[in-house]
Amino acid sequence: MLQEYQWWGNDNEPSENLKTKKQLSELGLAPVQAVGVIPCRKYDLYLYDINNPESVRSKRKLSEKQKANIKQLAEINKARHHQKWWEEYCARFELDKKRAIQSCRDFLSSDDWVILDTETTGLECAEIVEIAVINHQAETVLNTLVKPSISIPAEVSAIHGITDEMVVNAPMLPEIWQDIERAIDNKNLLIYNVDFDLSILNYCRKHYKLSRFKSEIQAYCLMEIYAQYCGEWSDYYKSYKWQPLCGGHRALDDCLAVYELIEEMAADDFKVEIPYPQYLSEEFKNSYKNWEKLTD
Repeated sequence: MLQEYQWWGNDNEPSENLKTKKQLSELGLAPVQAVGVIPCRKYDLYLYDINNPESVRSKRKLSEKQKANIKQLAEINKARHHQKWWEEYCARFELDKKRAIQSCRDFLSSDDWVILDTETTGLECAEIVEIAVINHQAETVLNTLVKPSISIPAEVSAIHGITDEMVVNAPMLPEIWQDIERAIDNKNLLIYNVDFDLSILNYCRKHYKLSRFKSEIQAYCLMEIYAQYCGEWSDYYKSYKWQPLCGGHRALDDCLAVYELIEEMAADDFKVEIPYPQYLSEEFKNSYKNWEKLTD
């Protein structure tokens, strides 16, 4: 059992030879075995007897080389911390724009994707009234009006221009479901606001009790990529601000507008030109090269 003491300035306070770990360190000593304790609410403060060799020992003295290495490692850690801060905050916007550009270049260098867009009866529990798909060469794969099982609200028709009269003779979704599946089969989907269109497709599939698509869908949100490219940051949402597509609110027109955005971003010759942090001196740069050697 350790001898219990009260905090200094009270009855039964520790004697002068009893020290805390911090006090031992200031004296060049290291703790071995505690001989006393001051009980505290959150933790216990252990005490060591500087006159007892079984309670404390002298700290091992470091060589000049060890001291130099410790100092250098401390400088490297500081530089690494600053480098991470610089990359995460100062360089983030330019680097994100470069990533958005590269994503679009990757799309244009392949042929395994299509662009899809829908027009609907609304935002929630809505049905598709028009759907279009174009391929990697901007060729139309599918473009058709769709007759929903509910009326199109007037305020929604005012946005995309599609009315009940226009879809009265259009096929219903179950009639073209296989056409949609063929259009996107084994293709990556590029969609402006992917969450909305996929949720609408899923809702309609369940509503009409249709089968799932045979191949797994891999979808990319061009709205997020374009927002990243534009770089307008929202402190409130902690993300990039979404940008309007300006495609005309008809499915095929919006698909073509997305394709133009991809070409526009891919053609941008933007280069990341962020000055290297001044506090990372040549000494620090060399230290990075020697990091593995120092930590062996």
